[in-house]
Amino acid sequence: MSVKKKPLVVVTRKLPDSIETRMRELFDAQLNLDDTPLTPEQIAEAVRTADVLVPTVTDEITEEVLKQPDCRVRLIALNAHKTGETTDPQCRTTRLM
Repeated sequence: MSVKKKPLVVVTRKLPDSIETRMRELFDAQLNLDDTPLTPEQIAEAVRTADVLVPTVTDEITEEVLKQPDCRVRLIALNAHKTGETTDPQCRTTRLM
């Protein structure tokens, strides 16, 4: 009997403890425990290795990064839990192939 591998979820900034705990239960979660913003190179690496990316609205996820030939990420789940953060109403979700 084979064990199904959990999706790799990369979280770019610190989340509330209860959310991080639940993410560890459900996923192979790579958390940013020291809450240091990721560099553009680290974000590029995250989309090459993760199934799901959980960025904040301040992370710059460019078209160039998403069009890397080795881009693996299939879902970007925006983390906007901090007070004062908003999302652009013109932002639309695009399906990555």
